Amino acid sequence: MTTGSLRTRLLVAGGLGLVLVSALATWWLGAMFERSARTAMDERLGNDLIAVLALAESDANGQLQWRDTLADERYRRVFSGDYWQVLDQQGRALGQSRSLWDDALAAPTALQPGPAKAFDAPGPLQQSLRVLAQQVTLPRAAAPVIVMVATDRSPLDAQVASFRQRTALALAVLIAVWFGVLVTQVHYGLRPLAELGRIAGQVRNGENVRFPQQGLVKEVAPLAVQLNALLDHHQRMVVRARRSAEDLAHALKTPLTVLTTEAEGDGSDWRQTLRSETARMQASIDRYLAAGLGADSQQRTPVAPVVSALCGLMQRVHAARGLRFTCDSDTAGVFAGAREDLEEMLGNLLDNAGKWASHAVRVEVAPREGQLRITVSDDGPGLPAEQLQRVLERGVRLDERAAGSGLGLSIVADIAESYGGTLVLANAAPGLEATVTLPAG
Repeated sequence: MTTGSLRTRLLVAGGLGLVLVSALATWWLGAMFERSARTAMDERLGNDLIAVLALAESDANGQLQWRDTLADERYRRVFSGDYWQVLDQQGRALGQSRSLWDDALAAPTALQPGPAKAFDAPGPLQQSLRVLAQQVTLPRAAAPVIVMVATDRSPLDAQVASFRQRTALALAVLIAVWFGVLVTQVHYGLRPLAELGRIAGQVRNGENVRFPQQGLVKEVAPLAVQLNALLDHHQRMVVRARRSAEDLAHALKTPLTVLTTEAEGDGSDWRQTLRSETARMQASIDRYLAAGLGADSQQRTPVAPVVSALCGLMQRVHAARGLRFTCDSDTAGVFAGAREDLEEMLGNLLDNAGKWASHAVRVEVAPREGQLRITVSDDGPGLPAEQLQRVLERGVRLDERAAGSGLGLSIVADIAESYGGTLVLANAAPGLEATVTLPAG
């Protein structure tokens, strides 16, 4: 089940991110503007509070008197929205601005001596006021008084709301612009993947193409490398399966010829011939069908147990000739493939070496740089230099007197190639060295 396109997922995620960031930016900018405007309002109220205090004084009896009134028209016009008031400790008004008329400001609760305290309170017309109050003690005064100045905060709230609206509108325009940029960015960023998809379509249609490794962005280039490796692996598997089928046909040719000849003869011993040849055919079928299976690079096979077991087996097979098979059973190394494939390769190499060795066969395993180099060497006559490559061809036997179909070394080469490895033959003076290179686990 599909879950939508990658393009849609990126655009939806990017669009939601833009909306979220813009909403947070609108809230944060509005909060910062409101805080700045409120601070400016509190500073103006603080200056007015000092001006009110400058008009007050205490007489010789400690009674509060006013030298003058504030000249500011805001405090003279009735219900102008700007007010001041002085209260005693019992909350009785000792003086107030004309703008309050016959109303009064709500006295603050639990006001302690110290810096002025700002808070919000309802006004005479039930508007919201910003109030600044401070408890002070005037010279010669009998008791401290509470001085309060207030202003209507409705203009402030209106300014903040207007600022938030303009900010939201501006950010909405920016969202539209940035979303257009995001669409372009996603389209441009996904072009390498679209190119890979186009090439994949060519491969599916049977065209012999590979994914380019040049001109791709560095994040996509490794994907192209792995896809090329997968295509190469698939191609090797197809070649291996085809060759296995050819090998099977070649291996069945001789038993079928024997059975045909037996059918045309007197049939004196046909049962024994039938049993032996059908067993031979079944063994060939099992062997070459197994060899035709795809290379399983996900398996991991320790090399030492396989080498040790095969050396012991070959020692018994060639016991009549007194051959000595030398291998390091503690050899470190892990083959990145199936155990059956490793046994097939080493079994063929050891059997071939045993046929031509004079006294000894040696197996060496050398892990290095992510690869395994397995060398099987004998002390036999070796091969002419011009025959080193030809002997790897399918069905080639340089000595027709030796038993076999001539497929052993070609099978080793095919299996090694299916894992991306190689088989190389070289004369060792004396003898022959067969070196197979395989991926290490």
